Amino acid sequence: MFKAGTRFVVAMSGAAVPSGRVRFGWRFRLLVVLAVAITAFAVLGIVQTLHYSSAKTGVSQDQLGFFKPKSATPVAFSLPQLTAASKASETTLSELVGKPVVLNLWASYCTVCKSETPALTAVARSIGDRVTFVGIDSADERGPALAFEHKYPTVYPQLFDPGAIVADGYGVPGLPVTVFISAAGKVVGENVGALTVASLRHDLSTLFGQ
Repeated sequence: MFKAGTRFVVAMSGAAVPSGRVRFGWRFRLLVVLAVAITAFAVLGIVQTLHYSSAKTGVSQDQLGFFKPKSATPVAFSLPQLTAASKASETTLSELVGKPVVLNLWASYCTVCKSETPALTAVARSIGDRVTFVGIDSADERGPALAFEHKYPTVYPQLFDPGAIVADGYGVPGLPVTVFISAAGKVVGENVGALTVASLRHDLSTLFGQ
């Protein structure tokens, strides 16, 4: 028997339960944990989408393709190698000029980068040292970026830019973006979206005569 004067609430089952001792079952606690986890992943996804998500969803059709640059002045940078554990091996833009430069901004979460990277590598391998190719991993984490580089190996240097300093400087709408810089150090073109072997060869021929 229940003690006189004790208040009760009626549970879903219809049984009387002391109001001061209502307990949540393990199913309810599990639902709470799942809800928190889903919310956290959703927030992370939104952040990545807003901060240079892949061109699959982050760039409209009218933003894709080759464009004349808004400014001929390139974004200066000093960035470490993707594989470097320290800043001892930083590369600067000034070290690259002197011959044409193809600067590719990418990330491991960029869907179309999976098809573009092999195309860039094929052209870079065939063109030799007449043009300098450089990749910049942008707004990314080193672990996933290294895994991407292992799966889609390149023959040119890869730099690490987790703060997306270079991408911010160029005001890119999404990844990938490729910036073409002349031997004189002037930006002569930008391509938003994935390049193919054919489109890249066309751009190199038109811009640099290569």
